[in-house]
Amino acid sequence: MDGMETVDAAARITGPSSDFSRIPYHLYTDQTVFDLEQERIFRGPTWSYLGFETEVKEPGDYITGYVGTTPYVLTRDKDGALHAFVNRCAHRGVAVVRDLRGNARNFTCIYHQWCYALNGDLIGVPMMKGMRGVGGYPDDFSVDGHGLKKLRVESFSGIVFGTFSDETPPLEEYLGPAICARLKLVCGRPIKVTGYHRHTMRANWKLFVENTRDMYHAPMLHPFLPVFGIADMNMRATMEMNERGGLNSVLAGYRPPPGGDEPARPRPTKGLVLEEPGVAVGVPEFQDGLALAIISIFPSCLFTLPGNTFSVRQIRPKKPDLVETLYTWYAFEDDDQEMLQRRRMQNNLFGPAGYVAMEDAEALELIQQRISDAALEGCSVLEFGGRGTEDRIDHMLSEGAIRAFWKGYCDIMGIPVSDEPAVA
Repeated sequence: MDGMETVDAAARITGPSSDFSRIPYHLYTDQTVFDLEQERIFRGPTWSYLGFETEVKEPGDYITGYVGTTPYVLTRDKDGALHAFVNRCAHRGVAVVRDLRGNARNFTCIYHQWCYALNGDLIGVPMMKGMRGVGGYPDDFSVDGHGLKKLRVESFSGIVFGTFSDETPPLEEYLGPAICARLKLVCGRPIKVTGYHRHTMRANWKLFVENTRDMYHAPMLHPFLPVFGIADMNMRATMEMNERGGLNSVLAGYRPPPGGDEPARPRPTKGLVLEEPGVAVGVPEFQDGLALAIISIFPSCLFTLPGNTFSVRQIRPKKPDLVETLYTWYAFEDDDQEMLQRRRMQNNLFGPAGYVAMEDAEALELIQQRISDAALEGCSVLEFGGRGTEDRIDHMLSEGAIRAFWKGYCDIMGIPVSDEPAVA
């Protein structure tokens, strides 16, 4: 789409109510909306999570991933600088890098052997002058200008982000003070990656984002959490949504730390006993009693830190009704073996077969199935905790963080909202 077409496309989309308590279902199902999201959000003025610096620690190290539907490669060159570029050969469009991660001196396309440096520049083309007087490229052909499309790259607290747009503000400004402070806490020491999971859900990517901001669903959909004292409605909590028009958010849940250094214990239950209590209990790590942190960085990054399990999820939309999430599990380099084992045990809460994540996936897929019938028009109702948006909520009993997301979403997409607020 060119600029005029995208403006027209956005203007034709029916948006939410002006108080963001009504979200039309077609925003989760329409191909035109999905295509516009790739242009305006994922390739627009946003910072997308690419990986940890420690994943590309040595010169030549690389990892691959996706910004929206666009494949990328993150590398470190021989001088230690980080680079990111689109994983698509400038010649005929073949995927240049086919492994998930590794180490390389350069990258060569399998099709016609075009060779690229670690920064994405084209450095070699076979038979550029032809052979035995025939073939070859025109005299004015040059490797300059035929490199791989590059992303701007910036890091914060060992976390690497990339953007396609020159209009994206500096990374720290984009993240905002609340997220920067939280990231410094949960990634404030040298980290190491301990594993990966990939989880595919037959649901729209925004349903997944909503789910991570819908805190009062957790004790109901996941009774495991309150039964074993991980999270409940009475937990002291804060939600901050005051950066990027509500697109970025920070949730924190607090529990008074137990006396001494002994691990917390599950509260008494009625006949329910865990064979391995370490799945649900751990030790406090932060002095302020922080027991749960969810850091949502628009559009594609979610740090989830309940108890002693630490992960970041990269959100990868595939189609309007399909999303993949890549889990990257991490720990601190100075963790002892006891803490590493505790983190691994608690990782069972999440991942494709986790106690929590599989229930979320089931709920989101059920939603997608029912709202995809074009003959049944409708909308989500987001009135729990009120209508409209707020910058901060000091409890878990609200859908305000979801409403704030939709406000920021409509701003960046250019989708008009209804002139009238929703009525009861």
